[in-house]
Amino acid sequence: LDPKTYFQEQAQEKLGITPTYRVISEVGPDHDKTFTVGVYLGTEQVAAGTGSSKQAAQVSAAHNAIREKGW
Repeated sequence: LDPKTYFQEQAQEKLGITPTYRVISEVGPDHDKTFTVGVYLGTEQVAAGTGSSKQAAQVSAAHNAIREKGW
């Protein structure tokens, strides 16, 4: 499983919450942006991740959240 799917399944199973993702920042020119995305359980930001696309940043955030939660 990819980190986003795994984190979502674990969060739903353990906490009954579906994680949400929000863009925290975008830096750089349009052709070379770096995105920072936070992953949230309810109002709690569990972790953040960065990537060259929103999708990549979400995967990075999910990976960091899995480590943060010890899942």
